[in-house]
Amino acid sequence: DHPGPLAEAGGVSGDPVLYSLADGVATITLNRPDKLNALTPDMLSGFFAAVARAGADPEARVIVVTGAGRSFCAGLDLSIIGTGAGGRVETHPDTEPQWGDDIGPALSPYYSGGWPVLITCRKPTIAAINGPAFGWGFILSLHCDIRFASVSALFNATFARIGVPGEKGAAWLLTRHIGQAKAMDLLYTARRFDGREARALGLVNDVFDDDALLPHVQDYARNIATFSAPRSLAAMKAQVWTALDEDYSTAFAAADREQDLATQTQDFREAFASYREKRPPRYTGH
Repeated sequence: DHPGPLAEAGGVSGDPVLYSLADGVATITLNRPDKLNALTPDMLSGFFAAVARAGADPEARVIVVTGAGRSFCAGLDLSIIGTGAGGRVETHPDTEPQWGDDIGPALSPYYSGGWPVLITCRKPTIAAINGPAFGWGFILSLHCDIRFASVSALFNATFARIGVPGEKGAAWLLTRHIGQAKAMDLLYTARRFDGREARALGLVNDVFDDDALLPHVQDYARNIATFSAPRSLAAMKAQVWTALDEDYSTAFAAADREQDLATQTQDFREAFASYREKRPPRYTGH
Protein backbone atom coordinates (compact mmCIF):
# COMPACT_ATOMS: atom_id res chain seq x y z
CA ASP A 1 0.00 0.00 0.00
CA HIS A 2 3.08 2.23 -0.04
CA PRO A 3 4.78 1.63 -3.40
CA GLY A 4 7.98 3.19 -4.66
CA PRO A 5 10.75 4.20 -2.26
CA LEU A 6 9.01 2.90 0.88
CA ALA A 7 9.35 -0.81 1.63
CA GLU A 8 9.00 -3.17 4.54
CA ALA A 9 12.22 -3.95 6.39
CA GLY A 10 13.64 -7.13 4.97
CA GLY A 11 12.49 -6.19 1.46
CA VAL A 12 14.62 -5.63 -1.62
CA SER A 13 18.10 -4.51 -0.58
CA GLY A 14 17.90 -1.58 -2.98
CA ASP A 15 14.79 -0.06 -1.36
CA PRO A 16 16.01 3.35 -0.13
CA VAL A 17 13.61 3.57 2.84
CA LEU A 18 12.74 0.59 5.05
CA TYR A 19 9.86 0.40 7.53
CA SER A 20 9.26 -2.04 10.35
CA LEU A 21 6.89 -2.17 13.32
CA ALA A 22 7.38 -4.23 16.48
CA ASP A 23 6.31 -3.78 20.11
CA GLY A 24 4.74 -0.40 19.37
CA VAL A 25 7.93 0.98 17.80
CA ALA A 26 8.03 1.97 14.13
CA THR A 27 11.61 1.94 12.85
CA ILE A 28 12.38 3.90 9.69
CA THR A 29 15.77 3.15 8.14
CA LEU A 30 17.43 5.21 5.42
CA ASN A 31 18.87 2.51 3.17
CA ARG A 32 21.52 3.65 0.68
CA PRO A 33 24.55 2.47 2.65
CA ASP A 34 26.84 2.54 -0.39
CA LYS A 35 26.07 6.29 -0.66
CA LEU A 36 26.18 6.90 3.12
CA ASN A 37 22.36 7.21 2.91
CA ALA A 38 22.58 10.45 0.93
CA LEU A 39 19.12 11.74 0.09
CA THR A 40 17.40 11.97 -3.27
CA PRO A 41 13.99 13.64 -3.67
CA ASP A 42 12.26 10.28 -4.13
CA MET A 43 14.01 8.89 -1.06
CA LEU A 44 13.03 11.93 0.99
CA SER A 45 9.42 11.59 -0.14
CA GLY A 46 9.52 7.94 0.89
CA PHE A 47 10.87 8.90 4.28
CA PHE A 48 8.11 11.47 4.82
CA ALA A 49 5.55 8.86 3.75
CA ALA A 50 6.96 6.43 6.32
CA VAL A 51 6.66 9.00 9.12
CA ALA A 52 3.08 9.79 8.06
CA ARG A 53 2.30 6.07 7.97
CA ALA A 54 3.56 5.59 11.52
CA GLY A 55 1.73 8.70 12.66
CA ALA A 56 -1.57 7.33 11.34
CA ASP A 57 -1.12 3.81 12.74
CA PRO A 58 -2.53 3.36 16.27
CA GLU A 59 -0.22 0.36 16.75
CA ALA A 60 2.83 2.61 16.30
CA ARG A 61 3.43 4.49 19.54
CA VAL A 62 7.02 5.71 18.98
CA ILE A 63 9.06 6.37 15.83
CA VAL A 64 12.78 5.59 15.56
CA VAL A 65 14.84 6.98 12.67
CA THR A 66 18.25 5.55 11.78
CA GLY A 67 20.56 4.77 8.85
CA ALA A 68 21.77 1.53 7.32
CA GLY A 69 25.45 0.67 7.40
CA ARG A 70 27.99 3.10 8.82
CA SER A 71 26.14 6.37 8.22
CA PHE A 72 23.00 8.09 9.49
CA CYS A 73 22.61 10.38 6.49
CA ALA A 74 25.34 12.21 4.58
CA GLY A 75 22.90 14.89 3.41
CA LEU A 76 21.62 15.65 -0.07
CA ASP A 77 23.10 13.48 -2.82
CA LEU A 78 25.27 16.11 -4.49
CA SER A 79 25.32 14.18 -7.76
CA ILE A 80 21.75 15.36 -8.49
CA ILE A 81 22.63 19.08 -8.24
CA GLY A 82 22.41 20.68 -11.64
CA THR A 83 20.67 17.69 -13.19
CA GLY A 84 17.12 18.95 -12.74
CA ALA A 85 16.36 16.06 -10.41
CA GLY A 86 16.73 18.06 -7.21
CA GLY A 87 13.21 19.40 -7.16
CA ARG A 88 11.38 20.80 -4.13
CA VAL A 89 9.76 18.13 -2.03
CA GLU A 90 7.35 20.46 -0.27
CA THR A 91 5.44 23.49 -1.53
CA HIS A 92 5.29 26.88 0.17
CA PRO A 93 1.98 28.78 0.19
CA ASP A 94 3.54 31.49 -1.96
CA THR A 95 6.37 31.81 -4.44
CA GLU A 96 8.28 34.66 -2.81
CA PRO A 97 11.84 33.88 -1.63
CA GLN A 98 12.09 33.18 2.08
CA TRP A 99 14.99 33.13 4.49
CA GLY A 100 14.74 29.56 5.70
CA ASP A 101 11.37 28.02 6.52
CA ASP A 102 8.72 30.18 8.16
CA ILE A 103 7.85 27.72 10.90
CA GLY A 104 6.44 28.29 14.34
CA PRO A 105 4.25 26.42 16.78
CA ALA A 106 1.38 25.97 14.30
CA LEU A 107 3.09 24.37 11.31
CA SER A 108 0.10 22.95 9.49
CA PRO A 109 -0.99 26.25 7.88
CA TYR A 110 2.36 26.41 6.08
CA TYR A 111 2.89 22.81 5.02
CA SER A 112 0.81 19.80 4.06
CA GLY A 113 3.72 17.47 4.75
CA GLY A 114 7.41 17.33 4.10
CA TRP A 115 10.04 18.31 6.61
CA PRO A 116 7.78 19.33 9.52
CA VAL A 117 6.06 15.93 9.58
CA LEU A 118 8.49 14.77 12.30
CA ILE A 119 7.29 17.66 14.48
CA THR A 120 3.60 17.71 13.57
CA CYS A 121 3.33 13.92 13.99
CA ARG A 122 1.65 13.18 17.33
CA LYS A 123 4.11 10.38 18.12
CA PRO A 124 7.51 10.77 19.84
CA THR A 125 10.35 10.68 17.32
CA ILE A 126 13.84 9.44 18.23
CA ALA A 127 16.96 9.67 16.05
CA ALA A 128 19.53 6.88 16.43
CA ILE A 129 22.51 8.62 14.84
CA ASN A 130 24.90 5.82 13.95
CA GLY A 131 27.43 7.71 11.83
CA PRO A 132 27.80 10.90 9.78
CA ALA A 133 24.83 13.29 9.91
CA PHE A 134 25.76 16.05 7.50
CA GLY A 135 23.73 18.82 5.88
CA TRP A 136 20.17 17.63 5.33
CA GLY A 137 20.94 14.53 7.42
CA PHE A 138 21.88 16.83 10.28
CA ILE A 139 18.60 18.69 9.76
CA LEU A 140 16.58 15.43 9.86
CA SER A 141 18.06 14.69 13.27
CA LEU A 142 17.20 18.20 14.48
CA HIS A 143 13.52 17.63 13.63
CA CYS A 144 13.36 14.62 15.98
CA ASP A 145 12.24 15.02 19.59
CA ILE A 146 15.16 13.06 21.07
CA ARG A 147 18.61 12.18 19.70
CA PHE A 148 21.05 9.45 20.68
CA ALA A 149 24.42 9.04 18.95
CA SER A 150 27.15 6.45 18.55
CA VAL A 151 30.83 7.13 19.15
CA SER A 152 31.21 7.04 15.34
CA ALA A 153 28.65 9.81 14.82
CA LEU A 154 29.82 12.97 13.12
CA PHE A 155 27.83 16.16 12.62
CA ASN A 156 28.23 19.09 10.26
CA ALA A 157 26.04 22.11 9.49
CA THR A 158 27.61 22.51 6.04
CA PHE A 159 25.58 25.46 4.80
CA ALA A 160 28.03 28.37 5.13
CA ARG A 161 30.61 26.50 3.06
CA ILE A 162 28.27 25.95 0.13
CA GLY A 163 26.85 29.48 0.07
CA VAL A 164 23.38 28.92 1.52
CA PRO A 165 21.62 29.91 4.77
CA GLY A 166 20.61 27.44 7.45
CA GLU A 167 18.29 25.35 5.30
CA LYS A 168 14.97 23.71 6.18
CA GLY A 169 14.54 25.43 9.54
CA ALA A 170 18.03 24.40 10.73
CA ALA A 171 18.89 27.71 12.43
CA TRP A 172 15.50 27.90 14.20
CA LEU A 173 15.78 24.32 15.41
CA LEU A 174 19.45 24.44 16.39
CA THR A 175 18.91 27.61 18.46
CA ARG A 176 16.03 25.96 20.32
CA HIS A 177 18.12 22.87 21.04
CA ILE A 178 21.43 24.36 22.21
CA GLY A 179 21.04 28.17 22.50
CA GLN A 180 22.03 31.11 20.34
CA ALA A 181 25.80 31.32 20.85
CA LYS A 182 26.45 27.60 20.40
CA ALA A 183 24.15 27.46 17.38
CA MET A 184 25.94 30.38 15.74
CA ASP A 185 29.31 28.72 16.32
CA LEU A 186 28.21 25.59 14.48
CA LEU A 187 26.46 27.51 11.71
CA TYR A 188 29.22 30.09 11.12
CA THR A 189 32.15 27.65 11.16
CA ALA A 190 30.39 24.67 9.50
CA ARG A 191 32.93 22.53 11.38
CA ARG A 192 32.62 18.84 12.02
CA PHE A 193 32.09 17.60 15.56
CA ASP A 194 31.62 14.17 17.05
CA GLY A 195 29.04 12.50 19.26
CA ARG A 196 30.83 13.31 22.49
CA GLU A 197 30.92 17.03 21.68
CA ALA A 198 27.27 16.81 20.60
CA ARG A 199 26.45 15.44 24.07
CA ALA A 200 28.47 18.23 25.73
CA LEU A 201 26.58 20.80 23.65
CA GLY A 202 23.24 19.27 24.68
CA LEU A 203 22.45 18.33 21.09
CA VAL A 204 22.16 14.60 21.82
CA ASN A 205 20.84 12.96 24.96
CA ASP A 206 23.62 10.39 25.23
CA VAL A 207 26.38 8.58 23.33
CA PHE A 208 26.92 4.81 23.06
CA ASP A 209 29.36 2.36 21.53
CA ASP A 210 28.46 1.64 17.94
CA ASP A 211 27.00 -1.81 18.57
CA ALA A 212 25.07 -0.64 21.65
CA LEU A 213 23.31 2.35 20.08
CA LEU A 214 20.33 0.76 18.34
CA PRO A 215 19.62 -1.80 21.11
CA HIS A 216 19.53 1.06 23.63
CA VAL A 217 17.26 3.18 21.44
CA GLN A 218 14.89 0.27 20.78
CA ASP A 219 14.66 -0.55 24.51
CA TYR A 220 14.12 3.13 25.31
CA ALA A 221 11.39 3.42 22.66
CA ARG A 222 9.67 0.19 23.77
CA ASN A 223 9.58 1.49 27.34
CA ILE A 224 7.76 4.63 26.18
CA ALA A 225 5.46 2.63 23.91
CA THR A 226 4.52 0.27 26.75
CA PHE A 227 4.15 2.52 29.76
CA SER A 228 3.26 6.01 28.45
CA ALA A 229 -0.28 6.90 27.36
CA PRO A 230 -0.42 7.92 23.67
CA ARG A 231 -2.71 10.88 24.25
CA SER A 232 -0.46 12.14 27.02
CA LEU A 233 2.59 11.83 24.75
CA ALA A 234 0.85 13.77 21.99
CA ALA A 235 -0.20 16.55 24.36
CA MET A 236 3.27 16.87 25.89
CA LYS A 237 4.91 16.90 22.48
CA ALA A 238 2.69 19.82 21.50
CA GLN A 239 3.45 21.58 24.79
CA VAL A 240 7.21 21.29 24.40
CA TRP A 241 7.37 22.29 20.75
CA THR A 242 5.23 25.40 21.37
CA ALA A 243 6.74 26.31 24.74
CA LEU A 244 9.26 28.91 23.55
CA ASP A 245 6.62 30.71 21.50
CA GLU A 246 4.12 31.15 24.33
CA ASP A 247 4.13 33.10 27.57
CA TYR A 248 3.73 31.24 30.86
CA SER A 249 0.07 32.16 31.38
CA THR A 250 -0.91 30.94 27.91
CA ALA A 251 0.97 27.67 28.38
CA PHE A 252 -0.50 27.17 31.86
CA ALA A 253 -4.06 27.72 30.62
CA ALA A 254 -3.53 25.36 27.68
CA ALA A 255 -2.19 22.67 30.04
CA ASP A 256 -5.24 23.07 32.28
CA ARG A 257 -7.60 22.66 29.33
CA GLU A 258 -5.75 19.57 28.14
CA GLN A 259 -5.77 18.09 31.63
CA ASP A 260 -9.54 18.50 31.86
CA LEU A 261 -9.91 16.63 28.57
CA ALA A 262 -7.43 13.93 29.57
CA THR A 263 -9.29 13.03 32.76
CA GLN A 264 -12.28 12.01 30.62
CA THR A 265 -10.34 9.47 28.53
CA GLN A 266 -10.12 5.69 28.70
CA ASP A 267 -6.34 5.90 28.97
CA PHE A 268 -6.58 8.03 32.10
CA ARG A 269 -8.79 5.41 33.74
CA GLU A 270 -6.52 2.61 32.49
CA ALA A 271 -3.47 4.26 34.04
CA PHE A 272 -5.00 4.08 37.49
CA ALA A 273 -6.50 0.63 36.94
CA SER A 274 -3.13 -0.83 35.92
CA TYR A 275 -1.48 0.80 38.93
CA ARG A 276 -4.04 -0.69 41.32
CA GLU A 277 -3.84 -4.10 39.66
CA LYS A 278 -0.02 -4.05 39.50
CA ARG A 279 0.15 -4.82 35.78
CA PRO A 280 1.44 -3.08 32.64
CA PRO A 281 -1.07 -0.60 31.20
CA ARG A 282 -3.09 -1.47 28.09
CA TYR A 283 -3.46 1.92 26.47
CA THR A 284 -5.62 2.42 23.39
CA GLY A 285 -5.05 6.10 22.69
CA HIS A 286 -8.65 6.93 23.55
